[in-house]
Amino acid sequence: MIFSDITSEIPYSMSSVYNFVIDGGIFMFCLILLSIISVTVIILKGLTLRVSKIIPQPVQRAMKTSGSFIDEDNISSLTDCLRSHNSPLSRIGLGVIVGAPSNRVEASSTAEAKAREEIVIMERGIALLEVVITIAPLLGLLGTVSGLVGVFSNVDLTEAGSSRVAVSRGIAEALNTTIAGLAVAVPTVIAHSYFTKKIERFGVRMEVLTDTLITAFYKNPSEVLYSKIKGLVSDKTE
Repeated sequence: MIFSDITSEIPYSMSSVYNFVIDGGIFMFCLILLSIISVTVIILKGLTLRVSKIIPQPVQRAMKTSGSFIDEDNISSLTDCLRSHNSPLSRIGLGVIVGAPSNRVEASSTAEAKAREEIVIMERGIALLEVVITIAPLLGLLGTVSGLVGVFSNVDLTEAGSSRVAVSRGIAEALNTTIAGLAVAVPTVIAHSYFTKKIERFGVRMEVLTDTLITAFYKNPSEVLYSKIKGLVSDKTE
């Protein structure tokens, strides 16, 4: 009995959704397109902005203990670890090591430039979420205003009772686009804030680890260490 009640409600629910979309007109279809874009970007950013993709634990450990690699004269193991885990953090670290800057200032400048590039890459798609956040409520409002214009332009003043019913129904239908616009914008705002803060946290963590790496390499600057790095670079490029 309960199962039959549920199955009987499914067609009614589908019909309600269909009518909800159709009543919104072209603006509702635009909002559906925006929702698809928003969901796609959210899924893609959720897959790419992961710790294992941005700041893998092995790379974090290697950069945090970079001083021990240098003390043991084992720079090649450090670079091998960074190369084996392709990520923004490892690319920044390799820029400092393989780039072989001659002093700490040059190393810091190299790391900052590379970090900015990696953060720009991580932020790809975030701008689309900002567009959805801005446009979705406006489209919803535009659809509502358009619907209200249509409702009041077709009011028959000679039949007051039926006109009130028609106006009430028309207003309710016109407000559907406002509801849809807000329904698209609100989750997108949450996702945008989440990803923005996550990228910010990644940036801070990469900055700390990169500074640790630079400090380990240049706390006692010497021509010997610099020549070792240059030799490592030449061996890798041959």
